[in-house]
Amino acid sequence: MNIRLDAIGESLVYAIKYLPETLKLIFIPLTIGLFIGTVTALIRVYRTPVLSQFLALFITIYQGIPIVVALFLYNILYLMKFNDILEALHITKTIADIDSIWIGIFALTMSAVCTISEVMRGALLSIDKGQNEAGFSAGLTKVQIVRRIILPQVVPVAIPPLVNSIVGLIKGSSIVYVIGIAEVLSGALIPSARRYTFFEGYLAAALVYWGLTIIIEKLGTLIEEHLGKFRRSL
Repeated sequence: MNIRLDAIGESLVYAIKYLPETLKLIFIPLTIGLFIGTVTALIRVYRTPVLSQFLALFITIYQGIPIVVALFLYNILYLMKFNDILEALHITKTIADIDSIWIGIFALTMSAVCTISEVMRGALLSIDKGQNEAGFSAGLTKVQIVRRIILPQVVPVAIPPLVNSIVGLIKGSSIVYVIGIAEVLSGALIPSARRYTFFEGYLAAALVYWGLTIIIEKLGTLIEEHLGKFRRSL
């Protein structure tokens, strides 16, 4: 089999054209996941009545659903019910006015929330419980203890697994291709469909994902080293 470098180059150009869409599919779920995931982890670690049990059950159930299955379910619900919801809310827009990328973002966000909440919960549990007691004895409230004592120690512990979660999001972003959302993979395959150079198209997409992963891993290493210096200086 001969690999056509010109076809790889053309697919790379198309893939990079759709890179902003892939970045949306990575960083919007990551941002929301970090916020909601951290709050979820705090609720579970500090055992807030009812909510902690509900969230534990929800995460257990949701993590058992493959993301591609969740994506198809959301897409079907979106196609069948979204216009009815808009009409009930007296919103004049229709399904045609909404970018379908938001279905992918929603599916990836739900997955990110569950994954990141488990990462943050593990990091929170690694902190010695005696520090909570020391904070209370110093007259701090629970919120002040979390903000001033616990979270600054949790961040360095959580960085390596968070980098793994982001790498998972990079790879997972290509799944939205199955419901027709344009991103790096579908972009790379546009010239392939015309020239029957699918191997080169997939290779070009792999190069873009590989590049993104390398950047994230390097950034994670730099943050770890920076936080390590900070901790050693304490």
